[in-house]
Amino acid sequence: MNFLRRHLTYANVVASLALFLALGGAAFAATQLPKNSVGTNQLKKGAVTAAKISRKTRQQLSGHVGPAGPQGPQGKTGAKGATGAKGATGAKGDTGAKGAPGADGIGPAYEVFGTNKALPGLLIVQTLPAGSYSISADVTVKNGTGAAAEVGCTVAGCAEMKTTVGPGESATLSASVLRGLSTALPVELTCTAPTGVTAPFSNIIATQVKSLTRAAG
Repeated sequence: MNFLRRHLTYANVVASLALFLALGGAAFAATQLPKNSVGTNQLKKGAVTAAKISRKTRQQLSGHVGPAGPQGPQGKTGAKGATGAKGATGAKGDTGAKGAPGADGIGPAYEVFGTNKALPGLLIVQTLPAGSYSISADVTVKNGTGAAAEVGCTVAGCAEMKTTVGPGESATLSASVLRGLSTALPVELTCTAPTGVTAPFSNIIATQVKSLTRAAG
């Protein structure tokens, strides 16, 4: 203590106080800034960023949305896109009305058929008005005899059909012919065969045509 008292002078006390204020005064100033003591001059340029401003303050700083501007010019047409997958096929439409026959077309058709006819004899007959016709005939014959049978049929008096049918077998005969009728005439289908041969089915189809030459074509 005597040592301290001998060296404690006025100059030493003043120097120690000045050192304390120099060291402690800066810390005090940094942590205990007075109100309204920081202004724009104390802030570094760019020190205040959006991240340091509260969301509420940023919302208050936002202005009202202005009116929409005028529509810009139309842009260029883009490239054509890829073709899409093919869609499902739609329902089939109604059949249209049948058109009128042309100058070289065909007229009305006539058909007659018969079933379970015994041979030999007349099977069927169809009367046709005057005109030109394409006539076709079909006959199914069945041999009910115990031996082969020769069968011959004639349609419209000129087209002939012939075949040999084995015992217990069946066969179909077909023929077609062009005929011009000046008046209405019957067209007959007749067949010759041994007794015991039958015709389960037969028919005649006669279609009127405008020209026998074109029909023969």
